[in-house]
Amino acid sequence: MRHCMWLFGLCVLLVSAPAQVRLSPQEQREGFRLLFNGRNLQGWKVYAGANWKVERGELVGPSDSAGWIGTTTEYDNFILQGEYWIDKGETHESNSGIFIRAKGTPTPWNDGYEIQISLQDPKNPTGSIYGRVPTNLERMREIAPEKEWNRFEIRACGSRIQVTINGEMVQDADLHDHARGYIGFQQHHSGVTVRFRNLRIKTLKPEECDEGWRPLFNGKDLTGWFPTGYARWFVRDGAIVGEGSVGHLFTEQTFSDFELRAMIRIRNLREGMPKPNNGIYFRAIPNPEDRNSWPRGYEAQVYNHEGTDYITGSLYNRVRASRLLTRDGDWFSMRIRAKGDHIQIFVNGQKVVDTRNSDFQSGHIAIQCHDPFTVIETRDIYIRPL
Repeated sequence: MRHCMWLFGLCVLLVSAPAQVRLSPQEQREGFRLLFNGRNLQGWKVYAGANWKVERGELVGPSDSAGWIGTTTEYDNFILQGEYWIDKGETHESNSGIFIRAKGTPTPWNDGYEIQISLQDPKNPTGSIYGRVPTNLERMREIAPEKEWNRFEIRACGSRIQVTINGEMVQDADLHDHARGYIGFQQHHSGVTVRFRNLRIKTLKPEECDEGWRPLFNGKDLTGWFPTGYARWFVRDGAIVGEGSVGHLFTEQTFSDFELRAMIRIRNLREGMPKPNNGIYFRAIPNPEDRNSWPRGYEAQVYNHEGTDYITGSLYNRVRASRLLTRDGDWFSMRIRAKGDHIQIFVNGQKVVDTRNSDFQSGHIAIQCHDPFTVIETRDIYIRPL
């Protein structure tokens, strides 16, 4: 904005100054520091493509080329906060991304993790961990519109990565490929305008990543679990795999009030078979009338298709999930919180069920293999008492 002020007979044009980049006293007490000073590119390096600019306290991508800029310092465990603004212009897609734990190569989406920014890519919409854990395109169009400033927070602690956009968690995943690297931003293709501002970071100690969680699965074998039914259960690539028939795999321990989280993927055994169907049981026991039949307890449904059946995240036969956020063949995260009669279910960090039910108070955790047509993979299974 420009103003004209008469001073000693001269008209002096006053141009609005860039926004001040600073931390609030609360942020300072919490341990945050500025990642970008808003004045220059000190502490940053262009790893591929053309130079980025600083305008009005914002980090601005080179809209006439592609590439990425990153920090010169590597980070492992941290909370990253900031805002982004994107406009696809006359191009086909508003594509950008936030890189974490990346190597200084031309392909940080492979040599690190990319938190995607795109409202046109159905396979990897905004909030997806690119090529690894997708979000839902329709939902992300509601949460993070283009041509507006969108607030983001990325928490990377050990294998767990959580992404929040405009106050709503859209990702809560466990990944083990990259433990440390640079933070960076992408200019995906020319013609797109992308801006970042108010970038701040808080580094975390390893003990701050624990939060009381403990593993239910050792990643190697089925120690601590027992099967019922006729399914085959085995461990492959760090995941429990169930296939071949109807069956359930139970924890030897029982639980009452707890929070459980896991990464899940389902698919058909072969093409042309019925849609894959599965579930995670909790506060469950083997059926006392027929141990090889359906357990007694609650089931958090895994079924990635709209229709007459309960969709993924539903409390089966009781409460339908508020929205479908998953698809066959891709990993997603599920978190179940049961305290007394209060039951909540989260899918990819988003709450889809919040209800009261007192039918079952205690029991096992169990993975279901619903039918001979479905393959279910489950990994990174953690629990903590409440």
